[in-house]
Amino acid sequence: MGQNILNLLRQEHAKMLMQLGELQQREIRDRAELFNQMKNTLLPHMAGEERVFYPRLEEQGLHDLTAGSREEHKIIQALVDRLNSISTADEEDWVDAISKLQEAVRGHVDREEKTVFPEARQKMDDALLLRIGNRFEEAKGKAHLRPLR
Repeated sequence: MGQNILNLLRQEHAKMLMQLGELQQREIRDRAELFNQMKNTLLPHMAGEERVFYPRLEEQGLHDLTAGSREEHKIIQALVDRLNSISTADEEDWVDAISKLQEAVRGHVDREEKTVFPEARQKMDDALLLRIGNRFEEAKGKAHLRPLR
């Protein structure tokens, strides 16, 4: 049996923030591997939100909330793309870029958990949140089929 979407997203948010924190602390030799692990959490997470969670929120009339979240995803994706182009050996640029990514993800997580989730909880019953959670897991699985940048 699955979990409701809000619990799943909270768990993944915590995991991503932990991974981003570790990226700033690791030696250069570990960064590339950890960065790829973080992307394997972050990018399917964003894809699942975009394909499954946000459309259900929009059905509930929460277009303004999803518009803000989608914009934040664009910023986060641009920062990931920037990090993909920086050598992990370039300590100064890497730390600067990963700090900006961590800040963007933290802001997104805070906004979702403090604003979006309470609204979703108000508008959606437990059964719907569970169905969305199951569909979210399916969407994430399909996102893994595509190579990460």
